[in-house]
Amino acid sequence: MAKLVIRSWRPIFRFNSKKLFKKCKKFLRKITLWRAFWFVLFAFIWATVYWTSFSDSILEYRAKQKPPFTELPANAKFDIPTTLVYMKEKRTVVRTNIKNVFKIILRDIGFGQMESKKLVSISAAMPVSSDLDKNLMADDGRKKVEGDWGIIKENLVDALKSYGYMLSVKIVSIQSETGKQVKMVVAETGELVPWDKTDRILRWAPYIQTASQKYQVDPAIIAAVIEQESGGNPRAGSHAGAQGLMQLMPRTAKGLGVDPWDPAQNIDGGTRYLLYQYRRFGNLEQALAAYNAGPGNVIDGDYLYISETQRYIRNVPRLIEKYRDVFATAGRASSRNYIVQ
Repeated sequence: MAKLVIRSWRPIFRFNSKKLFKKCKKFLRKITLWRAFWFVLFAFIWATVYWTSFSDSILEYRAKQKPPFTELPANAKFDIPTTLVYMKEKRTVVRTNIKNVFKIILRDIGFGQMESKKLVSISAAMPVSSDLDKNLMADDGRKKVEGDWGIIKENLVDALKSYGYMLSVKIVSIQSETGKQVKMVVAETGELVPWDKTDRILRWAPYIQTASQKYQVDPAIIAAVIEQESGGNPRAGSHAGAQGLMQLMPRTAKGLGVDPWDPAQNIDGGTRYLLYQYRRFGNLEQALAAYNAGPGNVIDGDYLYISETQRYIRNVPRLIEKYRDVFATAGRASSRNYIVQ
């Protein structure tokens, strides 16, 4: 007769309390390390912005340090006083912009009645920063921010950029080939950028340098075209409808996919369009003529009889020489062979 054997039930999964405790301990240790990292990071950021004595020491140290990604010419001299003024202005921008954000939030929940328009970013009010920074809200042709969220966003973005510039940007003085002292900005990327706080054209130098590197066009040519076309006015408009720094026609700007009223996009689009014409006609004179009068008039030869275009192709080369010395000084550390030069 068969016997029924009943075996005792055993759990499939066994609970190992020691192993689980070790895993939890390891996980908590990782969390603690990350917490410590973020705490130290935010403490450093707070101290460099709000602890004035500590911040001054850090800024003085940074102003004297050689930029790690830039090979400066032998005759370059650091302009430490101007660099420190710029850095401290940026610190003021960070402080004020963060304060503006809190003021807007407090006002919206019932504390205070200050108008939003008085709480916009203060970068444009800084004497040195307003000359070095090329993204001024009042002068670059961009639309003004509207609404509390727009003002909060502008303040926070500008504060973040300002903090980066505060710790990275340096100003140096370099003697050009003609013996003239040219003031240069060592950007956070390590790029040497010309700076002249009174020049209407060189205030757009970072955008010019960016377009020059992107399309391999001599920056002196871009600067010369900007002076000839608009005199450095980002809101310039012609009777024919051309717009912005490099006077792009609306249809041309649309075809290039750029906003003609945005300085960075205008310079990018204008440089690209000039490169198109250079590749099409093979020489700078006809490329400039096509830029001014249109490629059709160059193909037909009619540009030879257009007085405005003739003045244009005579003036721009003279302006190129005017800017070549300045940009050549900036390019000493890394000389380039440009497609258009």
